[in-house]
Amino acid sequence: MSSASLFRRHAPGLALPLWIVLASLAAAAGVSMSSPYPPETGGGGTGSGIRDAKAQALIDRHVAWLGGWSSLDALQSLRLEGAISVSGLQGTIVDRERRDGYRRTDFDLKVVQGTETVAPEDAWGINVSGQIEDLGTDQAASIRRSIARSFSQHLRGEGVAVSAMPAQEKEGRSWEVVRFEYPNGDLSDLFLDRDGSTTWQREVTDTDTVWNKLSDWRVVDGLRFPFVQESFHEHAAANQTVRWETVTVNPPLPAEEFARPTAGQQVATIDDPSGSTPWMPIELHQGRYVFLQGTVNGEPTDIVLDSGAGITVLDRPTVERLHLETAGSLPAQGVSGRTEAALVQGFSIDIGQVHLAGLTGAVIDLADVNRRVGRDLSVILGKEVFHNLLVEIDYPESRIRFHDPAKFRYTGTGAKVPLTAGEDGHKDLEVSVEDLPPAKVGLDTGSGSTLSIFGAYAAEHDLLAGRHPMSEHVSAGVGGTSVSKVTTVRSITFAGYTLHDVPVSFHDTEVGAFATKRQAGNLGAGILGRFRVYFDYPSECLWVEPGKDWDTAPFERDRSGLQTIAQDGALDVIFVAPGSPAAAGPWKAGDKITAIDGNPVTGDYWKSLYKWSRAEAGTRVRLTTADGEERELVLATYY
Repeated sequence: MSSASLFRRHAPGLALPLWIVLASLAAAAGVSMSSPYPPETGGGGTGSGIRDAKAQALIDRHVAWLGGWSSLDALQSLRLEGAISVSGLQGTIVDRERRDGYRRTDFDLKVVQGTETVAPEDAWGINVSGQIEDLGTDQAASIRRSIARSFSQHLRGEGVAVSAMPAQEKEGRSWEVVRFEYPNGDLSDLFLDRDGSTTWQREVTDTDTVWNKLSDWRVVDGLRFPFVQESFHEHAAANQTVRWETVTVNPPLPAEEFARPTAGQQVATIDDPSGSTPWMPIELHQGRYVFLQGTVNGEPTDIVLDSGAGITVLDRPTVERLHLETAGSLPAQGVSGRTEAALVQGFSIDIGQVHLAGLTGAVIDLADVNRRVGRDLSVILGKEVFHNLLVEIDYPESRIRFHDPAKFRYTGTGAKVPLTAGEDGHKDLEVSVEDLPPAKVGLDTGSGSTLSIFGAYAAEHDLLAGRHPMSEHVSAGVGGTSVSKVTTVRSITFAGYTLHDVPVSFHDTEVGAFATKRQAGNLGAGILGRFRVYFDYPSECLWVEPGKDWDTAPFERDRSGLQTIAQDGALDVIFVAPGSPAAAGPWKAGDKITAIDGNPVTGDYWKSLYKWSRAEAGTRVRLTTADGEERELVLATYY
């Protein structure tokens, strides 16, 4: 199986301000989003400004309808309070903004609460488990740009190219359209009626399109505001409605209201006065996935450690067995698309002397993932433990320990790798592919791949041109499956260590967490597994020490071309890789394998599958099908 992150990033709906339509921009621009845009470059670039007379005329009409430039220029601060409905949850939302670069959004949906705040010198949030974390670099820059939009700069063409587009139909009506195009290609389309009013706005950001409907316009202190805002997403579970109850113009908002708290919820603690746990064994499933033994609410279970999971995930049968109450139906995004997730609160996880309490998690049916990974996943422990503790994984020795970051001092000789804040509390770092400059990638212990390279980055650098041999694999994770290209790159440099002849996957998809222009790729355990890695999120770095054969051991790769899932005592073939040994024979999707070298397929089939499918080229394997036919497969390197 070609592996990808088990749960790459949590649902956008679980970090609600990322998807909430806020009204503060409505008065200033007729539209409002809570951070829809990635950062701009060069202060807006040379293409900024209003490009044509028609666009200027439409903006002038719109500004007059909003209340006029004098009223817009007098707007210095805003406070909005209201109700929000999203994914079957209802609650409250408060938004505060200042023209000089401050915004704070707080929401409370009873089972989940959160905060996002930016100030001129800071950007922080409180996640659903109560931890304080840095906002992602792109996210923070996006919110800062949205503040500028709230106070009308984009209507003057500052930092954005403004042009009139052909009229478009929406809800059976024709609308004039003003387009705001940002230097990275993101778009905002403002749909205007003849009198300058607006009801619809369309956002195209990164690879997502969102429609916003603005209604119940009222005049407050000479400016028009929409008191009802609805957002419609490509994934309907993310749709939401905000109904503002009060809009206060120019309230006093002292800077202290936007200050980062000194401490958040301490979710994870270590029960040892030294501040460090003893070494604990880990199982590297298929040589990649980190499995630990622990408990959930006192019940023993296997736990997968996945830094790419933005929230801890519980399998639905586990939740039912523990009699935990769930709420809501939120969109959860994995590498292959989106699925539905409920929320559960107040559970605990223990791993040796590490205790995590008061957790909020996502509840997902992981049955399909289990079949593809080859064993049951009850709990996927996400970023929460990385944010509170220093996590030391010695991959070559299959062991792990945890440290209190306040008591830990690194004294080794490894390389220090800076980490930057990624989206939704994740961390990014830089790696180099072949001779290219360092590029930003996500850090993901839950990915079994070496490096997953994203489509936009691959296209920009023409990385697939002339690659031979090349094939395809199916990647599985939360959200389903997706097909990716697989091949070998000459080198990858990570932490100053250059690895050669590295098998990688290329993901060119329009859905899922990998459908982004903001990162070059995703770094997984296929590379991390050659090192002893200290995940020091509190100090915003990794410490990386090479293992014994980090630069000489060849990378493991599939040499069969058969991708299977376990079902009813057999391995169902779900994909046959082009150009592989299996493709040269009679194999096809739907075939069933009941025995390998004469040994019946059992519950731990993955152990032998992992060994024989990655054996040396030329190895002969006898596979028995459901109808009793015995087929010989000669392994070969096909990508």
